[in-house]
Formats: sequence, structure tokens, C-alpha cells
Amino acid sequence: MARVFTDGAEFGDNVFFSNPVLLTAATDQVRSGAYSYKFAATSTPSSSGIPGSPLAELYYRQGVRVAGFHDSQRIIRWFKGTTELGNLRLNTITGLVQAYTSTGTLVATGTHPISANNWYLIEVHVKIGDSPDGIIQVKIDGVLDIDFSGDTKPGTDADVNGFGWVPGPSHIMWIDDLALNDVAGGVDDSWCGDGRIIRLSANGNGDASDFDGSDGNQVDNYLLVDEIISDGDTTYVQSATLDERDLYNLSASGLVATQDEILRVYGEVRARDTGSAGNLIAMVVKTGGTEYASADVALPSSYGRVVGAAWKLNPDTAAAWTPTELDALQSGPKVRS
Repeated sequence: MARVFTDGAEFGDNVFFSNPVLLTAATDQVRSGAYSYKFAATSTPSSSGIPGSPLAELYYRQGVRVAGFHDSQRIIRWFKGTTELGNLRLNTITGLVQAYTSTGTLVATGTHPISANNWYLIEVHVKIGDSPDGIIQVKIDGVLDIDFSGDTKPGTDADVNGFGWVPGPSHIMWIDDLALNDVAGGVDDSWCGDGRIIRLSANGNGDASDFDGSDGNQVDNYLLVDEIISDGDTTYVQSATLDERDLYNLSASGLVATQDEILRVYGEVRARDTGSAGNLIAMVVKTGGTEYASADVALPSSYGRVVGAAWKLNPDTAAAWTPTELDALQSGPKVRS
């Protein structure tokens, strides 16, 4: 089933990444929303860990745009620890996608050329295994371009725990609309398909205002958490009291029921522990007059990405979300310890 490995770029920062080398959230080129991730021209890789346990098989999606091609460029690479298990490159002459294993072996070349300065939706299905069980499949804009079966496990590593990117020393690269499916759960266990992430920002008071604001009161707390990019400790809300929570009304989604499908809803904040790291919060959504809390999430010691449960169905109706329900939603943090 899908893991929360999605487009934190919409918060205007790069805290999604464990190793963001010359990587920023940018507005100059976006596939959807207000931001994409922009890699400055460098041969040093950026990376992000996969949430949860390592995966022996996965489906990953990203929008990608390159300003040009270079031999060291990697539009996506997958690894275990410090060992790269495979990557996708672009042929510097033809622009064709090429799949490599960690031995540096070219195992497949696609037929759909990529051109500079255009967005493409790249999906990759990876299964780590010895021949003939290993798999690298690639779709470009929904069309299968590479279908390789063979050895994708040149060493002893049998699963993947991170992704990386290398734009190359000569050209900028952008990625957007990231998503990840594993193969468990009987749902969201195959190709991610096209999609986008919509940020609904706090734009009004909700039905709870327990937190203390940096302005010294509990009035209009949403004004202290509505900035994109986060201003850290310039404006904030805080509480150390168990089960106190803030709820905020949110900006309209702009979705249309006859055109758009809502696959999941989750709360996300930038937060930190003002004491020793490890205290807990939950992310709450209020829908249909009832509050639903995520599992408890440990706070980092410095401002970081805190993500609540991904509600695939509206917990109030046990049915798919509708734009009307989404536009009436309230969300916010709740102290858990």
C-alpha cells in the first residue's frame, strides 16, 4: 500500500530529504502546485530515506525536468545504505532512458526520447533479485518504455531503503509530485499512475484553540502557522499539556467531483520539541463534526517534517473523500506527551 513519500516541496523547503545537497524548493518550474524540488548543477548526490522498513519491491513515481544531459546525471537512483543498487540515466546524445545496476552495467535502454526543458512523468518498478527474478520497468507518461528481467542484485543487498538524484555538473534538474507504493495490502500495490499533491493551508480559526501563540495569547492562532516557507521561531504555537490541540480551517482545494479523485488526506506540519527530542504529537482532522487523530509521532529536536495518518477514506463516512468534505475539513496538531 502507498507510503507517505510525497511532495513536501509544497511547504517551500527541503526538509523532506535526508541529504539535500544544493537542493531547494523552487517556483521557477513546477509540474503542479506552487513548488518543485530544484537541484543545482552538481555531481554530488542528494538523497532521501524510504519511510518504514526497507523494500525488496517497489513502485516509485516522479515528475522530472532536466535542463540538459550529462554522463554523471542520475534522474533517480535506489540504494541500500551506501550501496547503489541501480539507477536511471539519460543518454547524452539521444535522450533515451537507460537502466543500470550497481555494477555500472547498462541492462536496458528505452525508446521514448526525453528532451530538455520539458516535464515528464517517470515511473519505475524495481524488484531486487538474482536472475531471472529481478525487475526494472520504466514508464514514461504512462507508457511502458523499459521492461527488464534479470539480475538486479549484484551483491548481497536484497532490498532498498533510500532514493537519490544526481543532476550532473552542467545542468539544473527539477522533480515534482513524488509518490511511492509498496506491494503489500492489496491496494495501492502497483503503478502509482499520474497524480499531484495539493496543499491546503491554514486560513481561519477552527473549533479548538488550546495552544499558546508566540504573540502571547490563544487568539487567531492560524495567523502564526500559515506562512510558506516556515519562519521557525518567529511565529509559532506551542503547548506541553496532554491532549490540548489547535484546529484550523483550510484553504479551498479547487477540486471538482466529476473530474478529480481524492486518494488520501493527511496533516503535515513543521514542528520541533522545545525540550529533549522524542515528545509526541498527533495530527488531527475534523470532518463531519468528529475529530480523528493519527498515531502519535515523535517530535524532532529541530524543525522538521511531521506527518500524520494518510486517510485514504473519510473516517467519518468510510467512503471516498469528496471535494465538499475536503473543503469543510479542519486540521491541526494535538499534544500526546
